[in-house]
Amino acid sequence: MSHESQYIETFRQEAYEHLNNIEDILLDMEQDPNDQESIHQLFRAMHTIKGSGAMFGFDDISGFAHHAETLLDNVREGIVPVTSELVDLIFMVKDQIKAMLDADKTGYNVDPTVCDNIVAKMNRLLPEQDETDNGPSSESSIELDTPAAQDEEIVYRIRFSPQSDIMMSGMDPARILDELRDLGQCELMTHTGTIPTLEGLEPCNLFFSWDIILTTAVGIDAVEDVFVFVEKGSDIRIQILENESDKENTSHPRLGEILVDRGDISAANIKEALKQQKPVGEMLVESGDVSKTDVESALMEQKFLKKRKLADNAENMRISSNKLDKLINLVGEMVVTQAHMSHLAEDNEDTIFTQPVKQMERLTGELRKFALDMRMLPVDTLFGRFRRMVRDLSLELGKDVDLVIEGGKTELDKTILERLHDPLVHLIRNSIDHGLRSPEERIRNDKTPKGTIKLTAAHHGARVHITVADDGMGIDTASVRAKALKKKLVIESDDLAQAEIHDLIFMPGFSTAPEVTGVSGRGVGLDVVKQEINALGGIIKIDSDQGIGTSFHLSMPLTLAIIEGLHVKVNGRNFIIPVSQVEMCEELKRLEQDKSDTRNMVRLKGELIPFIKIRDFFKIPNGNRSVEHMAVIQAGHYRIGVVVDEILGNIQTVIKPLDPLYRQAEGISGATVMGGGTVALIIDLQELIRCVKTDSAKSTDKRIALAGRTKT
Repeated sequence: MSHESQYIETFRQEAYEHLNNIEDILLDMEQDPNDQESIHQLFRAMHTIKGSGAMFGFDDISGFAHHAETLLDNVREGIVPVTSELVDLIFMVKDQIKAMLDADKTGYNVDPTVCDNIVAKMNRLLPEQDETDNGPSSESSIELDTPAAQDEEIVYRIRFSPQSDIMMSGMDPARILDELRDLGQCELMTHTGTIPTLEGLEPCNLFFSWDIILTTAVGIDAVEDVFVFVEKGSDIRIQILENESDKENTSHPRLGEILVDRGDISAANIKEALKQQKPVGEMLVESGDVSKTDVESALMEQKFLKKRKLADNAENMRISSNKLDKLINLVGEMVVTQAHMSHLAEDNEDTIFTQPVKQMERLTGELRKFALDMRMLPVDTLFGRFRRMVRDLSLELGKDVDLVIEGGKTELDKTILERLHDPLVHLIRNSIDHGLRSPEERIRNDKTPKGTIKLTAAHHGARVHITVADDGMGIDTASVRAKALKKKLVIESDDLAQAEIHDLIFMPGFSTAPEVTGVSGRGVGLDVVKQEINALGGIIKIDSDQGIGTSFHLSMPLTLAIIEGLHVKVNGRNFIIPVSQVEMCEELKRLEQDKSDTRNMVRLKGELIPFIKIRDFFKIPNGNRSVEHMAVIQAGHYRIGVVVDEILGNIQTVIKPLDPLYRQAEGISGATVMGGGTVALIIDLQELIRCVKTDSAKSTDKRIALAGRTKT
């Protein structure tokens, strides 16, 4: 990728971030229209998009954003009020800029009439202007308007010292100086004293700085906004030299006073400092003002703060997702190799390998932890996207809905976050459409006019629990059962518990909506949600009280790349059970079995729970084991036991997909390579339960074929 392409891609990423911020700010402004800080943040974000767009050649985006910036400047000055019409319009601007960014990336063209219509709507909100200021965007739309003359002019002193590598980031200081000229009359002094000799010259570095005297009618906020996208790393000082009230003072400052006022030199020692070429610390020591120890201490503090500043600047950096994925894959291979080395060291009687292998095991574990932490993102990066969706959908359906987000700092693997987007969209849309009613109907049911959807996240051991809860009318179990009977999903004689009735809404094609709309009614959604959650190794269950509300509870693994597994064996064959779902382990012979109803049941701490024998499920030949072991696991609504021959302990496992021929095998979610080179199958507990309940003959054939190939 060329440097130019790299800078353009950086602009796109930063522009997308600013657009996301604009959406969040607009949603906050709707709640508090008088929040001046939100208005200033909105203006600065739009100004940055405009300036950066012009700098990187996105003139159409820059020109369009300039019209929005003009409108927001009037909002900032209190001329245009914050109304729902204004918020809707800025949302349209945000969506259009995003469409223009996407179009530039894909090569598709954006309809220019859409921009023209939005600009016309923005102009209608502005106070009366000259005819030249009205009308749709054109080729001249990227030009900055000279501010209208006001009664009072202000003189600013500006010192602009850009960072030396500013040109490497695609920023052109000349454009900033041009933008200052557009604000009013400018006088510039260019400092060239830092230009090195030809031998030390770096062609891509900038060695200039400027002192600028600007006479303009705009306020200091508008002047500061010119530098908003170069302020990081640059030395920018803006002072008001003179305003209308200062004109009566006819005295002029002396040169020394100006230098002191600028902070260039000390007033007390100005004459002495001009005559000497010594460091300030040395001069102060010689003058007796401070001791040498004081200066050395100050230099030490300066050095410390400089290092800290550099560390802060390097704290955040963008890394390609592909690079992160490759790193995780390499770390996964290291985990497998380390396990193999540990296995060889155990079999080798020479103790010389013991210590290095243990050290390798520790370092590999730390590397695995840090690599996985790099992939972790706060769930707020996902939850924040739903604020706009809830707003738009509630307006479309004529409902008043408040979205409450809790636990946004909870971290989850970015891959899981990305794949959770669609399931959560379905759940939230389902809550708004089915769960919540109109304000009038809520009042009739003794509820507040405004409905609430609560989106929460929290860590629970090695998993993250996400809840989508609403305070709507809850699930009508009678209606769900009647619909299931009509679709022949159940029969009249079935005695279903409430949780089982709730689970019916996850059946394909199931919907209780009376008619098909643009939001719901086609029976596509919740079945897809459950499939995707299960595919991610998660669990979903429902809690609902009719007339009170409904909650969807999702339990997700922290990551999909490397998991902690319980290593078990059945007749020499290796299996892995996800540790995050294991509650305890027991010897089966110690437990009281109950086979009165021909089902495998065991009494554990006074409670009867069912158990599944992996040997029977996969049709593995009997190894004549006198003692069997059971891992008690929690999967969805079920608490069951999984019976195996041996439980060998915890192991870090790198999940590998099965060959396409076996990917539809029931009860198996993947495989991993053990330290000795053998393959272990990872048990899918949710699928295991489903297969036992259905007892499909077809699935039995697949399990027999698969189990015969597990040992290598």
